[in-house]
Amino acid sequence: GFKALSSAISIFLGVGLTEVERSKHNAALPLPVIGGVSDAEIRLLQIARGPWAKTQLCFNWLTEFVIREHLAGSLGTVGPPIIIRIVQFLGIGMIYYNHARNIMFLPFHFVHAQLSVMFVISMVAVIPFLMHQYTDEPSVGAILTFLTVLCLSGINEVARDLENPFRNFPNELPLVNFQAQYNEALLTM
Repeated sequence: GFKALSSAISIFLGVGLTEVERSKHNAALPLPVIGGVSDAEIRLLQIARGPWAKTQLCFNWLTEFVIREHLAGSLGTVGPPIIIRIVQFLGIGMIYYNHARNIMFLPFHFVHAQLSVMFVISMVAVIPFLMHQYTDEPSVGAILTFLTVLCLSGINEVARDLENPFRNFPNELPLVNFQAQYNEALLTM
């Protein structure tokens, strides 16, 4: 009842989840891993400090696995250039992961963000007077004022969401779906 309503209002207003809520949300959506994760791997992931270290550890495991399987001959007659290309492709994935981390942790210029908010607030006060001068019909002026302020406020909210794209969980990337599709593609191959 009340908790669901307050959660919906928080989401609508763009208030992010707390750390506890985010942990519960993520625990409810585990990523399916083909072949599972061993107890030793879970232990090493728990020891790793922070998300970057965990991601780097998985990247190292995957790279080592590809090279080890190639050296053991279990990949067939695949040539070294193809193996290097696979490792290079994994490295490119790490580059984009680091780009996403930069977007998440490097804030937008504070002064520019404050100027944008001040612009929206001043437009809320000024636009009704402009629309009153623009039209003689009060209902048309009210509708135009509402739509203009809604558009400017919406553009500002989109900019805030782009500034921190991982803040509001309904707008987050559906990683579990991506992982399931990737696993399906691997199993199909």
